[in-house]
Amino acid sequence: MPRILIVEDNEVNRVMLGRRLEQRGYQISQAETGEACLELVVTERPDLIIMDLGLPGIDGWETTRRLKADPETQPIPVIALSAHAHSSDRERAMEAGCIEFEPKPVQLPVLLQKIEAALSNTSVAAVPVAVTQQKVESKPVAPAKVENADSICVELSVSPPVIASPGSITAVVRNTPRTPAIAPPEAKEIVPVERKHILVVEDNDPNRVMLCRRLQRQGFVTSEARDGREALELVRGPQKFDLMLLDIMMPEVDGYQVLAELKGSPDLKALPVIMISAIDEMASIVRCIEMGAEDYLPKPYDPVLLQARVNASLDKRRIRDKEMDFFRAVAAVTDAAAALEDGKFDPSTLIAVSARVDELGRLARVFQKMAENVKVREQTLRQEVERLKVEIDESRKSEQVAEITETSYFQQLQVKAADLRRRYRRGSGITAITE
Repeated sequence: MPRILIVEDNEVNRVMLGRRLEQRGYQISQAETGEACLELVVTERPDLIIMDLGLPGIDGWETTRRLKADPETQPIPVIALSAHAHSSDRERAMEAGCIEFEPKPVQLPVLLQKIEAALSNTSVAAVPVAVTQQKVESKPVAPAKVENADSICVELSVSPPVIASPGSITAVVRNTPRTPAIAPPEAKEIVPVERKHILVVEDNDPNRVMLCRRLQRQGFVTSEARDGREALELVRGPQKFDLMLLDIMMPEVDGYQVLAELKGSPDLKALPVIMISAIDEMASIVRCIEMGAEDYLPKPYDPVLLQARVNASLDKRRIRDKEMDFFRAVAAVTDAAAALEDGKFDPSTLIAVSARVDELGRLARVFQKMAENVKVREQTLRQEVERLKVEIDESRKSEQVAEITETSYFQQLQVKAADLRRRYRRGSGITAITE
């Protein structure tokens, strides 16, 4: 089982990331500083290190450089974490010897891909090359492919030893078999496709107004609540919100009570909540996360951190909404199959699902066509059965008539009837009646 060392000075981030990785089967060790990391690496011998760059004392860049300078720790892959996604930070991380760079807040699926790639030796291997003024005698090798203009990940057509040109920092060579590199996401402003509606719950008027203004400058629509009771009234009303920023310490109904009400309601539990508080206590933050909060935001508000965490929470909400929509579509197809089996299928129940462009939509369209064919066949069979019933009834009537007319008694009656008709014609003077 791979062992991962997480080096992070923020206890909340370190604990939460460790828990999530442990749930995926990794053994986790933790260090709060660069000095502690250098000591643990000797005793723990981790398979991979996740390194926060903004460490107190010896920062992540220097810690990584020291690891790569030691022949015993140099092979351990290092993935850098940073709250800033500037290209200079990535370049410095690669220069120090990191193989990947992941901006905060961490997107766990992306980080897991980078971890798995690093542990399987298929990720991009950063090879520090000393800056030298030595002339290269051989002809330069033309790169076959540059994957990202802002990245220094270059795939070479051949793999001879590489000598850096003056001023270069790191040469990146891909191991065979070649697999696409995971380019670190670029920092970007929040530009929502549709204006998301955020509810800000804060009892301090200046803080609430300032927070709403910052969110509005980022393109969001905001609503305000001065306490927990007002917040619950708003979320239970007709207005739908995409995210709630919820202060913990409020009079009467505090943030804990509001969060408990939201997560206990089937209609409101999907609303993502970011807790905001000046409380600098691990127990309070962990309590909120365990109750179902999406994230937390410390006071005073940092604009960059606010933007990043709001953006990350809305992205998670969007993914969850897509998952729930998919599950509802699957349930509709399942119900349609049961209705078809019971003979109560209504094709209109699959109109929304069949409009999807994914494989589930194709399945729904095929199911609709099959159901329509079955319905036509059933109608044809019913008509055939009705026709057979008529033919059977006519046949039975013919048989009943034959049973009567073929008896001797019926034949005697016919003879007597003919005799009576002859007598009647003689007595009436009728001489030409056709029998």
